[in-house]
Amino acid sequence: MADNLNWKRKEYETWDEAFRGLAPVIRQQSVRVAAYTQALFVQACAGSFGTKTNEGAERMQGKYADLAYKCGMYHQLGKALVPPEYQLWASDFTEEEQAVYRKYTTDGRLLVATLQERGVRAKEKRKGEMIEMPTENIPWLMIRESCEQHMERWDGSGYPAGRRGNAISPIAQLVGLAKELDRLSAETKSENPFDEALQTIFSQEGTLWSPELMEVLKGARSKCRAVYNKYIYYTMTLPKTVPLVEKRKDRPMGLAYRPMVADPEGTVVAYEAIPWFGGIADRPGETEGAAEVADMLERKDLLVDVSFYFLYEAADALLRIENCKLEVRHILLQMMPQFYLQGTQLQRFNQLFKDQPIDRNKLLLTIPEDTVLQANKATTEIIERYLRNGIRLMVDNYHPDKLPADKLKAMGFLYLRLAPELHLKQETASAITALRQAGFTVLGGGADSHDALAWLTACGVDCASGTITGLTVSEDELIRDSLAREK
Repeated sequence: MADNLNWKRKEYETWDEAFRGLAPVIRQQSVRVAAYTQALFVQACAGSFGTKTNEGAERMQGKYADLAYKCGMYHQLGKALVPPEYQLWASDFTEEEQAVYRKYTTDGRLLVATLQERGVRAKEKRKGEMIEMPTENIPWLMIRESCEQHMERWDGSGYPAGRRGNAISPIAQLVGLAKELDRLSAETKSENPFDEALQTIFSQEGTLWSPELMEVLKGARSKCRAVYNKYIYYTMTLPKTVPLVEKRKDRPMGLAYRPMVADPEGTVVAYEAIPWFGGIADRPGETEGAAEVADMLERKDLLVDVSFYFLYEAADALLRIENCKLEVRHILLQMMPQFYLQGTQLQRFNQLFKDQPIDRNKLLLTIPEDTVLQANKATTEIIERYLRNGIRLMVDNYHPDKLPADKLKAMGFLYLRLAPELHLKQETASAITALRQAGFTVLGGGADSHDALAWLTACGVDCASGTITGLTVSEDELIRDSLAREK
């Protein structure tokens, strides 16, 4: 609060001026809430919701559908009376800051009353003073009630007055529900945020929301979904990811994902994608790794196509991760070494990132140290071209004494993973420090014991993987497990 002692409370002469006093994100949210409120209001009127009291019967009429939109639009107008940093709820607010924030409900009622009465107030010339004058004007009352009561809850657990049951205005109940539906569908980390938001709200029936209100929501579900779809880019959520690779259970190859962790406690920050091949005739149910089939794929001129199958599968997983708003630094895809000997594939890479619009910095590809050491001039030019065009390559199984770091830097490499046999050595720890100081991101692999993992993270590697960091999982398990961790 101390930083805002010099902030001067603003005065507003018009509705538009007050609305523009809200932070942009609040204005965007208010537009969405307005649309949800109108959809819910129309359904509520069709089902006679809120008409058990005389006041409710006067308000819940179809002729007020456009007014319901305004109630949703202006329900947070009181936030325009506080500094922008207090317009959004923060989990670390002090008790004093919480009180400042929650006051927007009562202040909002006074502000809209002042704007409604501005003609009368102008004559009285009480500049800067907000006083609500009594009125029987139903539209005026509905907007005032929406501002003041939309955070009240059916069981009395809301604010500012702890109203419960039918003491909460019907229009305020609808606006409060609309706001919560928008909040949950915008913040839920899921591939189906709207459906999960509905599920959460329905689970609160009888506590936060009345059974009658839940019937309104069920009846308006399709219209509310249409509102969500209309404003989907404003909520920064996306519908279920459409994959570019069909991942049938009986497919002959695919990717398994091993967690990469940033500390001995196992904080997962990335995943290593490991190709597998099935269909072994004499060993049903077993799979082979890429090393066992790479030569065969190269002989049949399939190596590049299969490699891009894996690239697209990894890109699908990354897009699902992004759509679920999960905090994952990257997916490290194990590439077959022969891939870099097949001529430039930059055009196909560019098409990949066009087909699946992911952050290309989050798709990290392995290239063995031996491949870099043994590369002829043509292969070296291909590797450098990839690096210049934003393809992230990580030198795998790296030995500082075999391949100078300055050469790698000159080629454009930014990522390295040290050979496992170098673990637990003082000279390796020193090398990791030097590489990090030179601007490289150092990863760890082959972490097969708690000692190795603790040593790698103590040396400052970005993240590490190995049998100790977790079992390999499918893409669906990756998403499910990641969501469960964040929840």
